[in-house]
Amino acid sequence: MKEKWRVTSVLFNVVTVIMLLAASYLVLVFPADFVLDLFWEKCDQGVLLRTTYDYGQFAGLPAGEGILKLSNIEEYNSAEGSEYFTFRTEKIIPLEAYRLKSSSDATDTKYRRGKRVVSSGVEQWNTYGKKAGFKRYLFNRYYLVQLPDGNYAAAFLDDGSYLRYRLTGQVQLPVGRVTYMTANEKKLLAPYITAYGLHEEKLLDMFCEERYENHKTLNYMVLSAVWVLVLGVYIMFVLLIEKVFGKKALD
Repeated sequence: MKEKWRVTSVLFNVVTVIMLLAASYLVLVFPADFVLDLFWEKCDQGVLLRTTYDYGQFAGLPAGEGILKLSNIEEYNSAEGSEYFTFRTEKIIPLEAYRLKSSSDATDTKYRRGKRVVSSGVEQWNTYGKKAGFKRYLFNRYYLVQLPDGNYAAAFLDDGSYLRYRLTGQVQLPVGRVTYMTANEKKLLAPYITAYGLHEEKLLDMFCEERYENHKTLNYMVLSAVWVLVLGVYIMFVLLIEKVFGKKALD
């Protein structure tokens, strides 16, 4: 009996450690925008018309009424950075390419990998990379999104849209605009540009850096809630098992 108790105790401790690691990993990869978009006011044509100073700050917000629906590659190729649009896609392909969500996250004296030291002596995290590492929650991924006519475009898309696509098989993309790739983006996306015949200069911008920058606390609260939720479910499961098997033992 004592030996059985020891085995059960060791097994419980192992499973608990695994759950802690799993919850921590989920926090690293879970897109907070997946939750925030549920409560965020949609950006419609009226919002755009009332704006006096537009510097691309609406790209990445949930798309509302009146936003132009992109339908083919010709419209995409001719689009300018001042135009906003959206479309429904039935295929999103994640790429091994990442970029920091905000340039303000580039400097952090706690970083220990993938860093470089700037002239001021402050350690700086790489803005672009093929991997995001243990700071995944600070990065967003690049994707290939399929246009309604079947062609692909490279996109810097919020990870929440990809999660919705995985759950439903299709998704209405957020408000987007066309931007021109930086030299680093061209280098990072070069293999995909060749393989999929992508536009060599243009990129879909569908991530709202301004929202992320202004509401970082909300992002961290969502991630913390995910961690607590996973552990809460696990604790409830343990208590249920303990109750069931404890009752059987008494019987």
